[in-house]
Amino acid sequence: MRETFRAMLVLVVLLFFEAAELCSSRNTSFSCIEREREALLKFKLCFHDPSHMLSSWKGNDCCEWRGVGCDKNNEYVVSLQLRGSISDHLYSYFIDDQQPQLYLIDHVEEVVSSLLKLRYLEHLDLSNNNFSGNLIPPSFGSMKQLRYLNLSYAQFKGRIPSELGNLTRLHVLDLSHNYYGRLKVDDDIQWISHLSSLQQLDMSGVKLSHASSNLFQVLGMLSSLSWLSLSNCNLKNSHLPYHNHLLNFTLFGNIQHFDISQNSFHGPTTIFLQNMTSLTFLDMSGVNLSLTSSNLFQVLGMLPSLSQLRLSSCSLRNCHLPSHNNPLNFTLLDNIQRLDLSTNFFQGSIPIFFQNMTSLISLNLSSNQLSENIPDNIRQLLKLESIDLSNNQLNGSIPDSIGQLSKLESIYLCCNQLSGSIPDSIGQLSKLESIHLSSNQLSGSIPDSIGQLSKLESIHLSSNQLSGSIPDSIGQLSKLESIHLSFNQLNGSISDNIRQLSKLESIYLFGNQLSGSIPDSIGQLSKLESIYLFDNQLSGSIPDSIGQLSKLESIYLFDNQLSGSIPNSIGQLSKVESIDLSGNQLNGSIPDSIGQLSKLESICLFDNQLSGSIPNSIGQLSKVESIALSGNQLNGSIPDSIGQLSKVKSIDFSSNQLSGSIPDSIGQLSKLEIIYLSGNQLSGSIPDDIGQLSKLESIDLSRNQLSGNIPDSIGQLSKLKSIYLSGNQSGNQLSGSIPDSIGQLSKLESIDLSGNQLSGSIPDSIGQLSKLESISLYDNQLSGRIPDSIGQLSKVKSINLSGNQLNGSIPDSIWQLSKLVNISLSGNQLSGSIPASIRQLSKLEGIYLSGNQLSGSIPASIGQLPRLEIMDLSNNQFGTRFPA
Repeated sequence: MRETFRAMLVLVVLLFFEAAELCSSRNTSFSCIEREREALLKFKLCFHDPSHMLSSWKGNDCCEWRGVGCDKNNEYVVSLQLRGSISDHLYSYFIDDQQPQLYLIDHVEEVVSSLLKLRYLEHLDLSNNNFSGNLIPPSFGSMKQLRYLNLSYAQFKGRIPSELGNLTRLHVLDLSHNYYGRLKVDDDIQWISHLSSLQQLDMSGVKLSHASSNLFQVLGMLSSLSWLSLSNCNLKNSHLPYHNHLLNFTLFGNIQHFDISQNSFHGPTTIFLQNMTSLTFLDMSGVNLSLTSSNLFQVLGMLPSLSQLRLSSCSLRNCHLPSHNNPLNFTLLDNIQRLDLSTNFFQGSIPIFFQNMTSLISLNLSSNQLSENIPDNIRQLLKLESIDLSNNQLNGSIPDSIGQLSKLESIYLCCNQLSGSIPDSIGQLSKLESIHLSSNQLSGSIPDSIGQLSKLESIHLSSNQLSGSIPDSIGQLSKLESIHLSFNQLNGSISDNIRQLSKLESIYLFGNQLSGSIPDSIGQLSKLESIYLFDNQLSGSIPDSIGQLSKLESIYLFDNQLSGSIPNSIGQLSKVESIDLSGNQLNGSIPDSIGQLSKLESICLFDNQLSGSIPNSIGQLSKVESIALSGNQLNGSIPDSIGQLSKVKSIDFSSNQLSGSIPDSIGQLSKLEIIYLSGNQLSGSIPDDIGQLSKLESIDLSRNQLSGNIPDSIGQLSKLKSIYLSGNQSGNQLSGSIPDSIGQLSKLESIDLSGNQLSGSIPDSIGQLSKLESISLYDNQLSGRIPDSIGQLSKVKSINLSGNQLNGSIPDSIWQLSKLVNISLSGNQLSGSIPASIRQLSKLEGIYLSGNQLSGSIPASIGQLPRLEIMDLSNNQFGTRFPA
């Protein structure tokens, strides 16, 4: 009895300690299993998290963390929903801080190791994150409790491990769109058949070309499968099931969603569809169906539940469509609600059978070769919400009956040959959100009834022949986000009621005949990101209210008649990236506030009447890549702060009244490709620091008052294609010799050093410029002989060395330049004769040799030059007359 009591006592004590240990793994103050919390923190350490997706993963209650789901009864983690966002750099290593996305920085095995400690995890979504091209670890197959696994868009690559076949409880498996290195399946795909509970399988983008030919037989063993997507998997006909295969077609009777688009099937590939009687969605886009028999739609008509059909880019022609001569009962297609037959080869009129598809919600026939009119009986498609007939050859007018499609939300008729006016009935489409009629031949005015479209978000009427004014009623479109009316013949002014478009993000009215001023009320459009009003006849000043557009990214007002000064408020546009106000009559100075535009990448103010100096604040534009201020009346010196523009690629300050020297700081512009400072009053020497501009391709300093030598450092500009330092008519007065280093400019195509005071000989190294097409050294004080190496310039078309003191004979090599079009050597002291070999210059149009000491006879072969138009050999010492 005593022994029994002791045994029971020991058992009670052991149970007590076991219970205490279990309780110690939990904290009564929070709902979270401690060991699972630690596992999640270990998981977190495996990733770089620039967008702070996991910032809430702190504290004790992991069930409250973002993306973590716990069972309400036992507090175990059962769900991890950590889907990232697809960024613009989806398939690269670029890190986007603005897009929620995790970036793997540890071994992927460590990720799975931490997840395996979540023993009750059923739902795992790691899609749209960045696993940096790692393999999917086989250890994923140990998470046998999973019912949902999504690794799509996660940048995995390599072979899909067969161990995933151990996940027998899976209902959903998504491995799609891992294009980084691309996922693939080897010949053995039997592991898929072990996923006996699978209902949805998406392997889009997985390379299945090496999968065995019994692929569909294996998939057919998944009796619960209802959703299957194998888009862009490199599948071929050999993978498809046919009657002579062992596959029982009825095994696919439960499939409702079937996507085999963008594969390499061809020929009669639709026979296996006829037993897929549960299909509601079918996508075969990108599959070549050109050899499919004409009963294609008869086969599709045998699928009674089919409601969505996508056959885009299938090389289909009219012969594949049902016609009155076909035995197809049109009512078999009554269930189809969404039909996409875009980018095929359908011709002629829109097929009549569409009018019987009265269940249609969406119809896409874009990018075919359809012609003739849009049929009036389109009004019978009363359920239609979206219609796309763009990129065809449709002509005639838009039928007035289109106004009867009361459920229409979007209409795309752009890029056709439609003419006539926009029907007034379009105002009856009360649910319309988007209308695209651009690139047609529509004429007349924009109907006033368009103001009744209270749900309209975007309107595209550009590239037509519309005239008249923009209707005031457009101000009633309170949900409008985008308006495109460019390249028409619209006139009149921009209405002040534009202020009512509070959701407007972009306005494109360029290429019209709009006049009047830009309304001050434009400043009330607080969501506006883009303004394109260029190429009109707008006048008046730029409204000061424009500075209120805090979200504005681009403003294009060029080629108008705007006057007045640039408003100082422009400096408040903190998000603006591009400004173009060129080709107007703006005056006054460039506001100093422009330096506040920290995101500005491009500014064009050329061809105005701006005066004053270039503000020193321009050096604060740390992101600017292009500055164009040419054709104004700017004076003063170029600010030294210009050297701070570390990203600038193009500078054009030409045709102003700038004075002073070129600042040495210009040598700091390591990304500069183009610099134009011509037509100013710049003085002093060309800074030696210019040789540091390693990316420079074009430089124009002509028509200034520059003096001194051409710096030897210019030979360091290895990417230079053109150099213009000409003087002419009280311009530059560069002196000294042409530096020998010029021969290092291997990409040089054009050089103009004319009208200076350069002396010495033409360097022999000039013959190394193998890409040179034009050379102008005229009106200098160059002496010595023309170097024989000039004959190496095989691409040269124009040579002008006139007005110098060159002597000696013309080198024979010059007559071998087969691409030469014009040559001028006049006004020198050249001697010797013109050789008969001049006949080799078959492209020569002009030859100027006057004012030299040339002698001998004029060769008869000169008359054999087929393109010669002008020849001046006067004032020489030729001994004979011109040959007959």
